[in-house]
Amino acid sequence: MRLKKHFLKVYPMHMFLIPVFCSCFFMQTVQAAERQMLVPSGRTVGITMDTDGLLVLGTGSVNGEIKQDMTPSKDILQTGDMILKANGQFLENKEMLMEMVEKSEGKAVSLLVERNGRERELSVFPVFSAADGSYKIGAWIRDSIQGIGTVTYIDPNSGTFGALGHGVYDADTDMLMDIRDGSLTAAELTGIVKGQKGKAGELTGKIDLQEKIGAVEENTETGIFGTAEKMLFEKKALPAAERTEVKKGKAEILSDLEGKGVCAYEIEIEGLGKKSGRSHKDMTIRITDERLLQLTGGIVQGMSGSPIIQDGKLVGAVTYVLVNDPTRGYGIFIENMLNAAG
Repeated sequence: MRLKKHFLKVYPMHMFLIPVFCSCFFMQTVQAAERQMLVPSGRTVGITMDTDGLLVLGTGSVNGEIKQDMTPSKDILQTGDMILKANGQFLENKEMLMEMVEKSEGKAVSLLVERNGRERELSVFPVFSAADGSYKIGAWIRDSIQGIGTVTYIDPNSGTFGALGHGVYDADTDMLMDIRDGSLTAAELTGIVKGQKGKAGELTGKIDLQEKIGAVEENTETGIFGTAEKMLFEKKALPAAERTEVKKGKAEILSDLEGKGVCAYEIEIEGLGKKSGRSHKDMTIRITDERLLQLTGGIVQGMSGSPIIQDGKLVGAVTYVLVNDPTRGYGIFIENMLNAAG
């Protein structure tokens, strides 16, 4: 069975966007998770994140002054490199690097690059591009990302949130993104592409970058975490379940799909993982709600993070869909999300 990973619905932003985060949460243990009261959300939001540096997606050629293709970054920069500084100056965005390259007038630009967890100093000689009359280093670079996802829970005491149930990975490098910071924003759904066998569906929508409702501080294997600024706490808080309390059988998910606010949809928990881990496949779930099946065909991109409720407890969140059967997919235990929110 083939799996569709990373169920944040991502929108490319030219070559500018990327992740964001770092945080200061209190350590939470399994015992604390048993007693913790959380507000299950299910709200669809926009997610924007800025990278901690500039992510290199790949290198290419530059058409030089004599109409000759040149590759100034070939064998110097590699896909997955994170450019931290240029000529000793920290880089906050792609535009800062572009400005330094332009001012170099072809002289070497010194780059501090992180590769495989180690920093190294590299030099690149920019090439004058005849095509647009500017200097270039022949590298594709991204500095941020944005998309649509679902908030899983809000802690009414601390104002912190957890969302997605899995990390945000770069689509080009398949790497968990190191982020500097990020935001939750208001989002308006404009359509739903139904899932079908062999092809995952998706939520489509608009992100309102001006209406920020939270700050993203961490991007982890088990979700994104941060502080809710203007999130509504209108729902009743529920106890967070230990993994041992979750059982096979009927449950429901909460999701914001019909323009009527968050609604509950019936599901069946068909299987439970025996070991805790980072696979995000703690639960095997199947959508049984006919209304949701008519609406989406099952689990679609953008629903990742939808809270799973069973017996009056918050037990987990939706993570992935089985591409060959969009009515079925996986969920993560809320216990594992809480343990990562430290």
